[in-house]
Amino acid sequence: MDTWTADIWNDNEEECKKTLNELGNWEKVPLLFDDNITLGSFVRFKGMIQDMLNPEYYSSSFTIINSENEELASRQAKYHSSTKNVQPGEEIVFGKTLMERQIIACIPIPGLNEWAKDEANINQNVEAQLEDNMNKRIRLDPACQKYSKEIFIFVYPEDVDTNELKVNQIVEVVGFLDRRTIQEDNENVQEQSSIAKETHCIHAVQLKLLKTLISDIEETNNSIWNEASNIHAELKLVLTQALLGDSLVADYLLFYLVSTTYNRQHNLVPGKLSLNIRGIPESIGKNYTKLLYSLISYLVVKSEYLPIQIHTLNNMNMTPRKCYNSNRLLNGFLQLSDRTHLVLDETDLQPGNLDNKGMLNLEALKNIISNQQMKYDFTYYGMDYETQIPVLTLSIGKSILPYDIDIVLKPDPSCSDIEETMKSVNDYLKSQLPLLDKLRKYIAIISTFPFNYDEDILKVIENDYVEMRKADPKNVSGDDLHRFMMISRLIALCSGKNEFNKEIWESGKSLENQRNLRNK
Repeated sequence: MDTWTADIWNDNEEECKKTLNELGNWEKVPLLFDDNITLGSFVRFKGMIQDMLNPEYYSSSFTIINSENEELASRQAKYHSSTKNVQPGEEIVFGKTLMERQIIACIPIPGLNEWAKDEANINQNVEAQLEDNMNKRIRLDPACQKYSKEIFIFVYPEDVDTNELKVNQIVEVVGFLDRRTIQEDNENVQEQSSIAKETHCIHAVQLKLLKTLISDIEETNNSIWNEASNIHAELKLVLTQALLGDSLVADYLLFYLVSTTYNRQHNLVPGKLSLNIRGIPESIGKNYTKLLYSLISYLVVKSEYLPIQIHTLNNMNMTPRKCYNSNRLLNGFLQLSDRTHLVLDETDLQPGNLDNKGMLNLEALKNIISNQQMKYDFTYYGMDYETQIPVLTLSIGKSILPYDIDIVLKPDPSCSDIEETMKSVNDYLKSQLPLLDKLRKYIAIISTFPFNYDEDILKVIENDYVEMRKADPKNVSGDDLHRFMMISRLIALCSGKNEFNKEIWESGKSLENQRNLRNK
């Protein structure tokens, strides 16, 4: 495969596809930024779709005519963006059949944590060692490569269903390396010109849409599911210590980490759980929140930390913006792929005034938290894009942002040395690598398992809700019912159960009652 070219693929497509799709061969394709990779090489790449450009048309074939001996040579134009190696005395005649290809711009996966990059490499290096005797080469995971600019991917509709491609998806691509001159927005906003630059592009022959960067192996998933109750207990123990001995807040932080939206309908986003942990002592706020985020980033695949301050809101580019000079969508901080955990830190928020940009950024955060949507700025209009970004807000008082659930932190007085407490949590995890691996996989996949609602338990829930409404009609609403059901569902899944029972339902109500009593 290292010697494949676009012409070889075009002439032997079925045979090449068969070879590529044999077990383990995909991982042996050279990476885009491997040493000594030349134009036209067969390469592999992984990134997030940041923008989808207008399709372009190309001639499906061309003929090279030698003016000296009038010899004709036919070539296929697919997987090429220019005619190369044309000699003096040769003329190019393009065919009349036009084909279409979609262009997508990809960037490094935002928020991808260092351990997730290392994990991918460790897994592939182990395979490499196992196959050393057969002289097979496994390369590093492409998500770990460092590059600063976007990569353009040419996608051919006859090879890939382009209707499935969406902004913010993570894709892994194999194809042929090329270069393309593109127009970039001038960084000087006073100048309305754009700058022409050359950048890498890949002509994709195959493309995978990745829902998770955790290896999706059925045996591993089943093992996590079967051990879910024990893993849940271990994770709660770790989080309780990290939350300074507060086991109730640990329950809700655990639910936040594993939650995921499902079955989105209209403006309803079932499964969404935005959490506000408040009451963080002012004396420890800033240092503690950074240490807590560091632990979260050590457990989840993708995460971003954002201190909420007046100057941050007034100066950051949070939402994507369309530049009509370069005809490109410019990236914003909040343009993130699904299941990127966003941690907002309000503990250092000081009084001040938001300007127009700050107000728009604040609205963008509110929209993600409340509706899991973000409005992209197309200058003359805005367009809503669906997101799936779990949001955790850490604050001293009540958050200025909306939330689904808020809970007051009550530290154990014995946890007085914050740095020592957090260090002991990290040391414990580093000393228990097999357990750490299970915790990470558990967080990534546990809420994705199927869940059933038995008719009998639904009847119990209905009767319970009616009684609660009778007892307190002013303070019990449909939102409370949704929250009770969401918490109970997470309790079940976290314990490796895929359906409700009365005991789980009562546990969910009990947790909510404890939280409400504490908050009062």
